[in-house]
Amino acid sequence: MSMAKIRNLPQAFVKILLQILTSSYSGAYAYHTVNPIENIRKHQECQGEISRSELIKALVQFHNTKSEELSFVSKAATLSGAAVIGVFSWPTTEKTVWAAKLLWNWSLFLSTFSLISSAHQRLLRHLPRSEQDSQEYNDDKLQLALNLFLQPPVKVASLSAKPEARRISSRMLWIWQCPMMLMSYSWVLFLVGYALHLLTPVFDPSQAEISFTIALVSVSGCAFVVLNFIFCAGVCQMRLEKGSSLNGFLSYAPFR
Repeated sequence: MSMAKIRNLPQAFVKILLQILTSSYSGAYAYHTVNPIENIRKHQECQGEISRSELIKALVQFHNTKSEELSFVSKAATLSGAAVIGVFSWPTTEKTVWAAKLLWNWSLFLSTFSLISSAHQRLLRHLPRSEQDSQEYNDDKLQLALNLFLQPPVKVASLSAKPEARRISSRMLWIWQCPMMLMSYSWVLFLVGYALHLLTPVFDPSQAEISFTIALVSVSGCAFVVLNFIFCAGVCQMRLEKGSSLNGFLSYAPFR
């Protein structure tokens, strides 16, 4: 196996992992996140007036599609959380199998953090809302905007050498799609839990009891979502700090 293939293994693994994780919302993932970011990557060169205009247009497209997605996610996540809270008020849930209760708890965690994670999308403030805003975006602001989607530029050996095109950052791709992912899985878990609830007569009544282990697993699921929130918040902050100090093609390659 060549060294180039070995270096590309982590990206291939991330790509496969994303395909699995986004299976329940693949259409929305492609339309609201992947395709607009890919369009930005294609127009990352902003040397001439035409290429600069195309980049601004791509950034505006992403801003509009992502704002549309977040509006939908906020409504769907709120409805999902309300559905879980409503289910727990049913008297019949006392006899529901423990697995359904576990899934409902996770669903509530996911819907809640889907709403909270939307706060990371404050990054949209650094993108133009319309093509008329192009005059306000100088080269520094455009580089900051690109830093919210692409990997950091690689330092070239000489000033005369042309720098390599920047690739899409897997971390930023994860962050931009997180609210939709959490909302989607909150509904998946809720519906699976509801299906188990309907099958209550099939299970032994003793299966309705929640043990300490089950409670611990439920809390662990919440802890995982919290860690994901902290990770996303940290990456967002680092991207803004790195982007604000970006000048030309400085290298901070370890941060991807």
